Amino acid sequence: MAVTEIKPYQTVNDQTCGWIHTIPPAPRFPCLEENKQVDWVIIGAGFTGLSAAYRIAELNPDDSIILLDAEQAGKGASSRNSGYIVDITLNDGGSTLADEQTQLAKSQLNRAGMDLLRQRVEQYNIPCDWDESGKFHCASDRRNIPKLKNFEGFLERAGLEHQVWRKDKLNERLGTSYYQHAVQTKSGILVNPAGLINGLVQNLPESVELYEQSPVLQIEQGEVIRLTTAKGSISADRVIVAVNALMPRNGFKANRVFPLTLTASMSRPLNPAEYESIGKPQPWGVLSASSMGATVRFTNDHRIMVRNTVEWWPSLTMNPDELTIRRQRNLSGLRRRFPDLTNLDFEYSWSGNVCISRNSKPVFEKATNNLFLAGCYNAGGIAMGSLFGKLIVDYALNHESNELTQVLNQEKPTIIPPRPFFDIGLQTRLAFNRFMGRAEA
Repeated sequence: MAVTEIKPYQTVNDQTCGWIHTIPPAPRFPCLEENKQVDWVIIGAGFTGLSAAYRIAELNPDDSIILLDAEQAGKGASSRNSGYIVDITLNDGGSTLADEQTQLAKSQLNRAGMDLLRQRVEQYNIPCDWDESGKFHCASDRRNIPKLKNFEGFLERAGLEHQVWRKDKLNERLGTSYYQHAVQTKSGILVNPAGLINGLVQNLPESVELYEQSPVLQIEQGEVIRLTTAKGSISADRVIVAVNALMPRNGFKANRVFPLTLTASMSRPLNPAEYESIGKPQPWGVLSASSMGATVRFTNDHRIMVRNTVEWWPSLTMNPDELTIRRQRNLSGLRRRFPDLTNLDFEYSWSGNVCISRNSKPVFEKATNNLFLAGCYNAGGIAMGSLFGKLIVDYALNHESNELTQVLNQEKPTIIPPRPFFDIGLQTRLAFNRFMGRAEA
């Protein structure tokens, strides 16, 4: 009988995420303090875990389900990202026919995840600033414009709705003269991610029991899986592990996936004079043409969010002093884009983690007959994570679909080198990409 011992849990999430603080507080749920026996346990109450819980209740409404989170449900990476529900990405190839087919196949999965979330937002009337205006892929450095033009050609060939923006019209739309060129994809969605995740938590099916502040300390595998927490235990027929960047910490896929830590900051709302000075633009989201360039949002309540740091940070957690250093980098990005907003400063700064594989492929598998893993969305987890939560349940229950077949046929994450070779290689790669993308930061 295999036993997975998990290191004592250390808090990962700071308490300073702007998305979380600008919406009404979420309800709190109890810690697990007893011994339970259920049909299903889902570890991780983010987009994947929540979607899995909804799907089990849909297919097997009489099954008992426990959803466990090590901290507060939904307050990890699911609330800390930049709030893009991605339709299609810029950097997934597109240089050969095979690359384009791979990119389109991934886009089909993204759209399925988008449809799933749209259905739930409408069904439960979730307030999350849901905005289907798409996203802008922008270049401030003219050397990156050819990449956008290649992307434009791919979108044309694929018949995907998009719009090309030249400098003057782009500056008017965004309220900043920083960018030279953009391609806007029309089917992407912008949200307040904390609002979306809160709505999903608050509308969980009745068959789901949610426990917070209940990290799993041991997994004892067998015909029935036994999970041990600090104050309780659970015996379950099936277990789904949906902890994304925390997979290695929980004893899974440490040689296949790794976390990267990103830092973002959000301003106070612009006052009426400041808003008028930038042309009173509608909300927007910008993704950089460079992989290390800044992600920027202008929100419904007229705040500006900047995320322009990506780091290999094995401890995952940043203390206030470390966050302050990154805040200054975020502030430099804000000043470059909006130099006339001299009195605008950041109100919140926070860190968050994404899960990456060497070949940009996700984890989706049956680890044992009754233990399932889903995660590693390579920085695109709202749509894909929601879809994978649904599909991992379909896989466990032999519920066939074209989407499930497509996911099962994907490549698996490749092996990463052992440390310290991995650390040296990754730090070098990030430093090079940071240098090449410095004009877009």
